Amino acid sequence: MSPSARARDPRPAAPGSTAQHRPARATPAAARRLLAGLATLAVTGLGVPLATTAAAEPVPITDPAVDLVDAEATAETRSLFAYLRDVRGQGILFGHQHTTDVGETFTTRDGVSSDVLAATGDHPAVFGFDTLVIEGNVPPGVYGGPREENALLLAQGIREAHDLGGISTLAMHMENVVTGGDFYDTSGDTLRAVLPGGTHNAELRAYLDLVALAADNARDADGNRIPIVFRPWHENTGSWFWWGAAFGTPGEFKELFRFTVEYLRDVKGVDNLLYSWSPNGTFGGDAETYLRTYPGDDFVDVLGYDYYDDSGASPARLATVVADLGMIADLADERSKVSAFTETGPTGGMKPDGENLNTSWFTDLLAAIEADPRASRSAWMLTWANFGGSNAPWTPTEGEMLPDFQAFHADPYTYFADEVEGAFDAVTEPVAAAPVAHLASPSDGSRVASGPTTLRATISGIDVERASVTVGGAVGEIELTPPAAGELWWTGEWAIPADELGNSTRALTLRVVTAEGEVTVPSAVVLGPEPVFPPGVMDDFEGYGDDTALRAEYVQYNANTITLERAAEGGSVGSGDNAMRLTYDFANQSYTGVGRQVGADWSGNWDFSLWVDPDASGNKLVLQLVAGGVSYEAYPSLAGDAPYVATIPFADWRPAPWDTGNADRRITQKDLENVSQFNVYVNAADDGASSGAIVVDDLKAVLGTAPPPVFRDTPRTMAEYEAIEWLAEEGLAEAVRWGDRGGRFYPTRAVKAGELAALLRAYDPEGDVTTPAAPRAGATKLAVAEAFWRLYGSPATDVTTVYSDVPAASAEAVAWAVETGVVPAPSSTSFGVGHTVKRSALTAMLFRFDALPSPLQPVVIADFEAGDQGWAVPSWSNGTAAASGGILTVEAGTDGAWLSGPGGIDLTGRTELRLDVAGTTGFDTKVALQLGPDWTWCETGQAGWVQVPGEVVVDLTTLTQECQALVGTVQGVNVFLNGGTHQLDAISVH
Repeated sequence: MSPSARARDPRPAAPGSTAQHRPARATPAAARRLLAGLATLAVTGLGVPLATTAAAEPVPITDPAVDLVDAEATAETRSLFAYLRDVRGQGILFGHQHTTDVGETFTTRDGVSSDVLAATGDHPAVFGFDTLVIEGNVPPGVYGGPREENALLLAQGIREAHDLGGISTLAMHMENVVTGGDFYDTSGDTLRAVLPGGTHNAELRAYLDLVALAADNARDADGNRIPIVFRPWHENTGSWFWWGAAFGTPGEFKELFRFTVEYLRDVKGVDNLLYSWSPNGTFGGDAETYLRTYPGDDFVDVLGYDYYDDSGASPARLATVVADLGMIADLADERSKVSAFTETGPTGGMKPDGENLNTSWFTDLLAAIEADPRASRSAWMLTWANFGGSNAPWTPTEGEMLPDFQAFHADPYTYFADEVEGAFDAVTEPVAAAPVAHLASPSDGSRVASGPTTLRATISGIDVERASVTVGGAVGEIELTPPAAGELWWTGEWAIPADELGNSTRALTLRVVTAEGEVTVPSAVVLGPEPVFPPGVMDDFEGYGDDTALRAEYVQYNANTITLERAAEGGSVGSGDNAMRLTYDFANQSYTGVGRQVGADWSGNWDFSLWVDPDASGNKLVLQLVAGGVSYEAYPSLAGDAPYVATIPFADWRPAPWDTGNADRRITQKDLENVSQFNVYVNAADDGASSGAIVVDDLKAVLGTAPPPVFRDTPRTMAEYEAIEWLAEEGLAEAVRWGDRGGRFYPTRAVKAGELAALLRAYDPEGDVTTPAAPRAGATKLAVAEAFWRLYGSPATDVTTVYSDVPAASAEAVAWAVETGVVPAPSSTSFGVGHTVKRSALTAMLFRFDALPSPLQPVVIADFEAGDQGWAVPSWSNGTAAASGGILTVEAGTDGAWLSGPGGIDLTGRTELRLDVAGTTGFDTKVALQLGPDWTWCETGQAGWVQVPGEVVVDLTTLTQECQALVGTVQGVNVFLNGGTHQLDAISVH
């Protein structure tokens, strides 16, 4: 599509749009300094004096020519780019996400209040926003409100930031439109689903329509569209978002980014965006690794870098950051781009006094960046939002980190809003758009599993006479037809012969014929479905036709090169024709590796085997598999250089060292039923070589030799073996002396009543265990059912089945035992109350009992007798909360309010959160929990409308399966209340 076909705003530019005639800003620097002075009066009450800043001077523009992704961008957008380009090396702008939307020092959003303002007397130079505002998950968006209205509220927030002297950035945390989950939900193959031609591309378009709506309505006092740095698909080199590295090839990610740009720019006509690409580090200062997923110069204005520091700004970590920022600054200079530290902070944010690793973190980081002539050429650095409530802030508002942050603000090298002058009114000249052509679908390096498939090409800035695609190894060309109205792509149909679908690579060449000649764009795709391996095989490398096919299946972590090692070319392989070579260099990194998704059942195998050709480097080879949701590791040697087969029993694998919560866990056959990921790493050793290459082959789970049974008379084939093994591992068999010196368990021996009581006391010393009147009598099935029922807390149970042999007094206990599966019934009419239970059967029953949710007693997490107990309406929501006389009164705004409380609780086994409502004007509540180390936002279903006092039950089992796996670590609790007045007497979990 030619540039002239772009949909543009038909309204003329505002009169006097050059710098000499532009009207004054709505809130000039003098007004901003007045705001800063007022904040100074407020903050100096803390006893910490604030530095004052001199009046700012505009940054000199070195070159009026501005070459942007959007050649038709507004004059203000060109000016902002020139400002950011030329402020580099003069200073670094400080940015803060949602700085006026949420905070610790204000409860109601007014568009001016900010934790940064309260701490320093100035606003940040860069205001970070997010499309979560559009979804209603962050103010000024309204939760549950129409998304179009939220997009307009986002536009208003950008206008407010502009009037305060700030530069706005917009990140994008898009929900998972395949599964309905949030951006952390990585299931559903969503990246591929939203690509051009994907099943959910229309949903991506609809989301981008809202971004376009916000961008178009973000206007200054003169009606000019305010420039925004748009930062979609950030941190793609990690795998915590659905658009991350594990869920698509580099080529697929590039096309996702390119489509986003082309749709907003060419279809929606948005002309006030600078496009920022920001993968997460580290990259070891290696440009090739950094650029692995780079969409291209025609699609990126800002080269970004996200990196969080868990070291307290240690010298080694600062050196890493400086190397990466310096490398990115060099790339920006070479490509006429801007470089920026687009997201950073100390991991976990600001902690309570005494728990921060480094109380001079801000100034130490600044000093390291400023001291390096390359890294210092970063336009800005941005920290995350202060969401308030139980969330840790990312900028300090009090305590031991505050003086350092104020010193950071006072440093002449940092720019805050008061120092930003001339960012939007420099006189610049646009550079004409360069011709662009690329094959959008199938994307470069992707897999085409079957045919036919549609070819989609984007062509712009070219007077096209004819367009086609040629396929390597095939005769003829596939003609492309021009795009339909409102569409982006030239299209054609590629009929792929079945015999071509053999996991080999085909070169594709997009050919665009013009009057002046021909433009060609090469790419490559892998034909055929993913290799199918025999049961237990992780990879044997025989199914890849070439290096491209291999790399399409593996995610690369940090800098390395993987290639097929071929026996036919004299290569070293284990068996068959191919192996995988991994070449690495530790000049600027401490580890590297590759990994792939597995999704297999390896149960029934006892060992893992691989062939490895080591490099005598002395470095550490790390095999890592994710089984049952836990990462386990094993460490074959790289000491020698002779190939060998390493066989590692699964019993010898251990949880990854960083997973301290599972340190004592061991791989079970149950875990092996769900092997989801396998990674191969090489870690630098202190005395290891700085570079090297290893070859691996035949990675597979093998039958091996099962460990001997825990007792010689309990073969692994017996139905109760897993339970008996568990009993031994828990020390319970030894506690009741089940097992003799000869290693026998006697599984068929009848259990005595005294043994039953002793076993249950050993299992739960605090539990309700009755001492039998006749300890040497046999333990009957009825006695066992009643014993387990009492141990579980004698829960009330509906008796739906009447057994002819069960006394009425025991009916509830038996009904519970059968319903939970702890004690099975042989038939629908008889329970077998008098049958004596054998050791193996009782062990299996206890094993099943142990798997039940814990019989937890209700816990009151807030009764408001001592005040609000940390429960409040956070600054990002609309309302107030105050406690008096043991009642918390919540005044929720018209659109409702979230009531937030502290975390630090474990909801494992809990199924309900209950609100004791003393009074209300009416609400339909739900609960949002912030869970796990990443504070994942997880919402329950609605509880139903309530308008009278009483107990309201929120069903925690309506959380998604992924969220339920995280309920052991609750970082925060949020309760939604509709607009009105609500009085809570207590909040409890059950």
